[in-house]
Amino acid sequence: MVFRKIWQMLFAVNLVIIITLGSSAAKGVRTDLSKIEMRADYHSVSAGDDFHIIIELSPDQGWHGYWENPGDAGLKLEMDWEVQEGVEIGDLQFTTPELIPFEEIISYGYDGKVTIIADAHYTGITNLEQLQISGRAFWLLCSDALCVPQEAKIGFSLPIGQTIINKDIASLVETAKADMPIQVDWNSNFSTDGQNFTVMVEIPEEYTVIESAYLFPHTEGMMENTYYQDLSFINGKIIGRFKNAYNYEDNQTFKFLLKFKTGSSEEKSFLLSAKKTNEPITTFGDALKLEQTGSIIEFEFISALLFAFIGGLFLNLMPCVFPILSLKVLKVVELLGKNKREARISGLIYSAGVIVSFGIIGLTVNILSLGWGFHMQMPIVNFSLGLLMVLIGLNLLGVFDFGGPLSGLGQGLVRFEGDKPENRRATFFTGVLAVVVATPCTAPFMASALGYAFVNAGLSGFFIFIALGLGLAFPYLLLCYMPSLRSVLPRPGLWMETMRNILGFPMLATALWLFWILGSQAGVNAMAVALIASLFLTISLWAKPKQSLYWKTLSAACLLAVIYSGYFISNIEVEKKLISVESDNFNAIPYSSEDLKKLIDNKKPVFVYFTADWCVTCKLNERVTLSKPLVQEAFRESDVTVMVGDWTNQNPDITKTIQGYGRIGVPLYLYFSSGSDIRNPEILPQLLTPSLVINIL
Repeated sequence: MVFRKIWQMLFAVNLVIIITLGSSAAKGVRTDLSKIEMRADYHSVSAGDDFHIIIELSPDQGWHGYWENPGDAGLKLEMDWEVQEGVEIGDLQFTTPELIPFEEIISYGYDGKVTIIADAHYTGITNLEQLQISGRAFWLLCSDALCVPQEAKIGFSLPIGQTIINKDIASLVETAKADMPIQVDWNSNFSTDGQNFTVMVEIPEEYTVIESAYLFPHTEGMMENTYYQDLSFINGKIIGRFKNAYNYEDNQTFKFLLKFKTGSSEEKSFLLSAKKTNEPITTFGDALKLEQTGSIIEFEFISALLFAFIGGLFLNLMPCVFPILSLKVLKVVELLGKNKREARISGLIYSAGVIVSFGIIGLTVNILSLGWGFHMQMPIVNFSLGLLMVLIGLNLLGVFDFGGPLSGLGQGLVRFEGDKPENRRATFFTGVLAVVVATPCTAPFMASALGYAFVNAGLSGFFIFIALGLGLAFPYLLLCYMPSLRSVLPRPGLWMETMRNILGFPMLATALWLFWILGSQAGVNAMAVALIASLFLTISLWAKPKQSLYWKTLSAACLLAVIYSGYFISNIEVEKKLISVESDNFNAIPYSSEDLKKLIDNKKPVFVYFTADWCVTCKLNERVTLSKPLVQEAFRESDVTVMVGDWTNQNPDITKTIQGYGRIGVPLYLYFSSGSDIRNPEILPQLLTPSLVINIL
């Protein structure tokens, strides 16, 4: 009995010594910007034991470390091990990273503590009392302004004896492993067309809803790193489209980490390996998130074509196109006096003008990565369009009536007789003009279709613009090919001359609207120059038909003054606008992607809307919805920060943001609820109502 008590006491003392040695042997090392410590999840080991080594790196406030693939900049932590014979150490294992954007640099790492795990095995050596596990660590720490290399020798002693687990460290290891991506073998492949890098992965049926996702490339150099990623989820597949990086052709496999949030807001991360395929990944699953009535609809190319066509039909009813509708109404009435052949030719020529114009816009937008209505951001364009509207208005009012070079722009746009080539040319330019004045508007169904065209670009994006043109031209084409529909219209007569005069006033009103936009862009002096140029243009047109040399000289001088006014406008500097709101009660702030990210990181709810003075739909929404006291009160009660992105003039930050959310123009309305992800906001429809906004808040 005495012997047993002595033995138990010696064993307890020995255990205390082992635990003490094992615990005290692991000491943290302090560098100038961080603290690093390495330990094991065992107090002591015996031959054949598997254990874990855990490295904890704690950067100072404002500094961060990096993942296995650091992205555009940075270096991961690496170890130069110094271990005794009989100890085997595996690769370093990193937890799921975070996105660390800074300006145009995208990195993957950690804002706080970095926890790294390594599997280890002790084979067994009889003549040792403890294992010495150490090595030299190398890593890089960066702030928003500076990167500093770090180096330290770290290690610990691990007693050899009985197998005793360190429960505290084992708990840290389990927590770290739970935050590591799970290696899976889901079907995944990638392809490239020489410029674009496309990844597809099939998601198990248990994840029926995915709210947001992000792809962290593990294999470096395959795809460009971007803050906003073009990821789509449809039919159980996630498809990502990126730009090729420097060595995309050098690998047959692409390893990546896929992180997503499920419908129940559960975070998941998986490590996958995609195989290269020579077959392009088709658009069967290529989807774009389409927001209609608050729900997200995924649609493919055929659906995008249909939505573009429907959007073109709606475009005929938008305020932007109302002035041109008057021209089309007169032409439809004139069709009553024509035979079937002439009517059909008129419909085809007008449709050709619309479709060719949309085709040119589609090519320009895709090649130059511009936005819908981009030409309205140029003051000289609004100046020229305003003068064109003055020209047409004066012609409709009967101020001038002559042929020659201006007939295709003035009289020829609204009058044609017989089957002359110049009259067919005028019909073509009516279609062109309809497109030019229609582009400031975004009709229902159009936003998602245009976003699809921008994201996919290439031939499929081009066809989206063609479908939009077909929708705009279709009603007129239908009237030209179906005489029974034209029978309900009044017969041609003297009333048409009076109607033509009346319709001149909407044209002049459109000119005033365009000059107001010009003043908003380039200041009141530019607007005054445009109004003076309109006066000179009127005098020139009035004086030109007169026979005396004096009047002809005056006409020419006024025309030169108009041309000089255009030169003056083209060289004037646009004014930098802050915000465009209908009410001072809004307390809105100008849009900045950096400020938006800070607000979201601080869990603040944010409502962002992108507008432009030339966007009639935007101004209508501001007037009838956003400026209403009930809506503004809802913003205040919900403590929502309102940000306004004014796109009247070109703004690269706004353009990049709009395109990042799969859109191509304004209006665009985004709501980030408290705690939401910047990549997955609530996207509101293009036409707002007070109840819609209040319900979303």
